[in-house]
Amino acid sequence: MRYLKLYMRFIPVYFKSKTEYGFGFYMDFIGFAISHVVSYMVIWALMSRFETINGWNMYEVMLIYTLNLITFGIAGAFFFFQMDDVENMVHQGNFDGFLVKPINPFIHMIIKSFGHFYLGDIVIAIIMLAFCFQKLGLSPDMIAYAKLIFVLLGAVLVQASFIVMTGSMCFWLVRSRSIMNIVLFGMRGFVDYPISIYSKFIRILLTFVIPYGFVNFYPAQIILDKQDGALFAGWLPYATPVVGLILFMIAYKVYMTGINRYQGTGS
Repeated sequence: MRYLKLYMRFIPVYFKSKTEYGFGFYMDFIGFAISHVVSYMVIWALMSRFETINGWNMYEVMLIYTLNLITFGIAGAFFFFQMDDVENMVHQGNFDGFLVKPINPFIHMIIKSFGHFYLGDIVIAIIMLAFCFQKLGLSPDMIAYAKLIFVLLGAVLVQASFIVMTGSMCFWLVRSRSIMNIVLFGMRGFVDYPISIYSKFIRILLTFVIPYGFVNFYPAQIILDKQDGALFAGWLPYATPVVGLILFMIAYKVYMTGINRYQGTGS
């Protein structure tokens, strides 16, 4: 709790320092947001032609994309640039100074920065979430909203886990950034559309091996009350928070194991 309070004090200071750059600061996240506007236009063009994809209409597919966007945006703000910087610190020999501080190195990694670039993603996602709800005629009550937030928190943990795990590979590999790019921007791209459109092998992969399906596909089934592509147990959509928590614990262990290896080799 003490570190959380410290971080809450740090963020306003961080924004104050960044806004000194003026126009450049705002362009950081405006550029990110524009790329997603283009993605929504691609979905619109595709769905205008085919109307549905395996039973999912345009606004349902947009909802799928939006859930991926908002959960990665939140996770990215707190973890992506922080983990990306770990590789630079390790290779430049600056990580030793990072370890001598009287604070858990994982918490230190999180609170040392903030990815304001992703604020554009989050804003766009919130707008599109409201838009999709309106177009789909969804009017959740307070209980439904609480359930949605609970599930999305699990999805954020899934996203954060993959950021931490792939970023931690720098303790074993000379260059881990390519792995981060493959997993975070390659594999994750598979769930921009319903995973039910893929082969059974891909659905198994995205559910049990690299469980990105819990980022948006399974939460969307709860939101839309869809049983589409029930390849596995019907309770899977509700497992997102548990999957997220387990993955995050594994990610934490991977990060700390990497630090122990770094200290053991004296790198």
